[in-house]
Amino acid sequence: MTIGEQLREIRDSLNLTQTEMCAGVVTASFYSRVENRKSEINIDDLLAILKQNHVSIRDFFGVFDQSMQRSIQYCCIQSAINNRNLAWLKKVQTDEPGFEVELTAIIATLLNKKAHLSDAARRKIKSNFGRLGQWDETALWNMASFMSLYDTNELKILITDILENRDSINLNNSSTLVALANVMMNYLGRLYQEKDLGAVLETIHFIKDLPTNPVIMFQKLVAIYYLALINHDQKRLNLIIQVLQKNGYDNYLV
Repeated sequence: MTIGEQLREIRDSLNLTQTEMCAGVVTASFYSRVENRKSEINIDDLLAILKQNHVSIRDFFGVFDQSMQRSIQYCCIQSAINNRNLAWLKKVQTDEPGFEVELTAIIATLLNKKAHLSDAARRKIKSNFGRLGQWDETALWNMASFMSLYDTNELKILITDILENRDSINLNNSSTLVALANVMMNYLGRLYQEKDLGAVLETIHFIKDLPTNPVIMFQKLVAIYYLALINHDQKRLNLIIQVLQKNGYDNYLV
């Protein structure tokens, strides 16, 4: 069973056309290619289609084997991190005991706090991480997700290593770019909470200097938001807040 085949099964059970099923989230032609296994749909668009058609995520993914379910669940979690969807993460934390410890750390990260976990739990999560200097997409997502496991001094060492190895990170890959932008944005939030304004400004400039790509448009806007906070630029703050709220991204705000 593929994602496209399951979408077709669900659509048939709902007696919907492809145009009705895709609900304006993607074009009907692209949706048709997904059903016919000619294109792959990204997790954000898939979740949006399921939501528009009132399809339970658990029901949709229940037909897949455990390995694939866990892989898909991690993709959903990454999407929730990128969109700052704390409500969904907290619901999964309650509904899926197997993810409880990891989600405790992820939620703390998004709230710019340190996670309250046992040393054993911290070591278990960290044991899945790569080594310094190896910042591929997976390593960056681990960093973006579990920043709450580290104190400020540890974070600075890790972020410095990322900066020193920036040339080895494939910023032409949109998924890798999104992961890196989330690392730096979460780090920015932590620094601002701790009032380390010098490091805040350095991080803002790093985010602003990332390649121009629509996939990190809101992360770049949030960097400008923090700069306006520091400069007490209320006019710019109000404008950014309006844009983020209009697009459903007000969860990015401190």
